[in-house]
Amino acid sequence: MPEWTVVRRTDGTWEARADDGARHVVHAASDADGAVWIQVEGEVLVVAPAERARRATASHGHALLEAPMPAQVVAVLVSAGDHVAAGATLILLEAMKMELPLRAPAGGRVGAIHCGVGDRVTPGRVLVDIVPGTPDDRPPTTSVQGEA
Repeated sequence: MPEWTVVRRTDGTWEARADDGARHVVHAASDADGAVWIQVEGEVLVVAPAERARRATASHGHALLEAPMPAQVVAVLVSAGDHVAAGATLILLEAMKMELPLRAPAGGRVGAIHCGVGDRVTPGRVLVDIVPGTPDDRPPTTSVQGEA
C-alpha cells in the first residue's frame, strides 16, 4: 500500500498524491475535530491533526478505530484477542451506498470490539481497541499540507 500525502486544493477539493506518483482528486468529509476522511482507490484514509492523533492513542496507549461517518456495520472481521497487522481490514461499514473498509491504525492485539453487525454508528464512535504490538507494527502514513 503506498504512502499518501493529502493536499487541499484552492478550489476546495482534495488531491491525494501517492509516493509512486499517482494523483487523484478525492471526495472528502471532515468532522468537528478537523479530521478529514477520504476515499481513494477503494481505501478510506483518515487524515487527523496531530492533537487528535495524540488523543486517539491516549487511552492507555491503545490505538482506537473510530467510525468516520454515519454508517451501518455490515461485517466485523476480527474477534477480541486476534493479532492484527497495521492496515488490516477490521470492520466493513456501509454509508451512502458505498462499502467502507476500516483498517487497523496500528498493529497489535484486538483488545475489545464495541460494535456488531447491523449497528448504526456515528462519527467518532470507537469501534475497536487495539493493544499496541511491536515497533514494527506501523500503520500507513498520511500527512496534510497547505493549499496547492
